[in-house]
Amino acid sequence: MEESDHNESKAEQVTDRDLSSKPADGLERVRALTVILSAAAIITITVKSSGSLYLRAVWDALIHVNGGVWSFVYNLFRRNDPLLHILGTTAMGVASFLIFNALFMVCDITGHPRWLLKYKVQDGKNQPVDLKMFWKCVQTCSFNLLVTTPMYLAFTYPAANYLGAYHTGDLPTFERFLLEFVVFSILNEIGLYYSHRLLHTPYLYAKFHKKHHEWTAPIGITSINAGVVEIVISNLIPMSLGPFIMRSHLMVVWIWAGYVLLYTTIDHGGYHLPFLFSPEAHDYHHKTFNCNYGTLGILDMLHKTNHPFAGTIDAQRHYVSCSLKPIKEIHPDPRKPSNSAVKRKKDII
Repeated sequence: MEESDHNESKAEQVTDRDLSSKPADGLERVRALTVILSAAAIITITVKSSGSLYLRAVWDALIHVNGGVWSFVYNLFRRNDPLLHILGTTAMGVASFLIFNALFMVCDITGHPRWLLKYKVQDGKNQPVDLKMFWKCVQTCSFNLLVTTPMYLAFTYPAANYLGAYHTGDLPTFERFLLEFVVFSILNEIGLYYSHRLLHTPYLYAKFHKKHHEWTAPIGITSINAGVVEIVISNLIPMSLGPFIMRSHLMVVWIWAGYVLLYTTIDHGGYHLPFLFSPEAHDYHHKTFNCNYGTLGILDMLHKTNHPFAGTIDAQRHYVSCSLKPIKEIHPDPRKPSNSAVKRKKDII
């Protein structure tokens, strides 16, 4: 059973605690700028290097295949742009959400497969998940997927159409696709960070954001366990800023939306799996409420809202692991006895 009664009191202290964090003599700002410049350099080198020729060849092949697939999808919706934009995007979102959460949900409910449990971020939490809270969360997620999302898409379709978003015609080049994803990521980070931090002010937290923090040890589906206002302001708007501004093809928007759903599912999943994004930063946010408001971490570094997290064992584990060995074994918590120590103690007894 998740402890949710103390959430509000902790959230009320967020703003003061965030703003009173001691600066790390400017090194965090330098680090954040270094991350930004490094990312820009890597993107530039990737696009201009000979290696990008192979990536471009792969993309061109995908365009050839996806062009046929997209034509089929477009015809399936009777070449009706509003219908494809609203119902097609909703269907894509529902399918992606179910696929990405399937394994997590099975393990959270049944405790199987057992091998997945060794990758749990918070040991002993949601093992098994509280079914009453789980089904309540499922109801909220269903409403957001099947009601909130299509209503938002219907409301914003005229604006997207006016700005030049398109559903037919040539798919973007590899360079254009890469550029759009960079812009999407930056604008999503900006919109999410500031709206999320705003939602952690005492009044707005109690009014809108407290529901999302019912889970101090989140699971995958809690990524959209929120009220309508929060879903629109802190999820849908930041996610759609980039496609609006870049006037993106709907297929690119679908790829972007799928990526965001995958990222946020892993962020809330509660499992730090090999070769996937690390959920440590956002999982820590659900435990403490007062740090890690963004996704990329850049604005958290610039505003020093990563300080409660920095220096913890969770921060040391916050990277994409390329080892099948659980991250908790690679970076054991010094406050907890190791498995070998426990075994030795049992042998002595």
